[in-house]
Amino acid sequence: MNSAANLAFGAYGHLLKVPENWAALGWAIDQEYFLGALEECRNFRNSLMPFSRDPITDERLLPAQGLLELLRSVNPQM
Repeated sequence: MNSAANLAFGAYGHLLKVPENWAALGWAIDQEYFLGALEECRNFRNSLMPFSRDPITDERLLPAQGLLELLRSVNPQM
């Protein structure tokens, strides 16, 4: 099973820290900037687990929205 579909969310950052893996994407964005956005989104996701009762405000959604916008900038079909 060598599929990204089998990775936990946190594993993506570890995978994309490897220069060869990052280069294979061919994305015209800064690697460190992307990894920072990915980490912010991972922290947001972890704050929701296990099913936090805290309301999800627009402000709390910013990391996820930011990462989505960044991914759409390199692949508009996302």
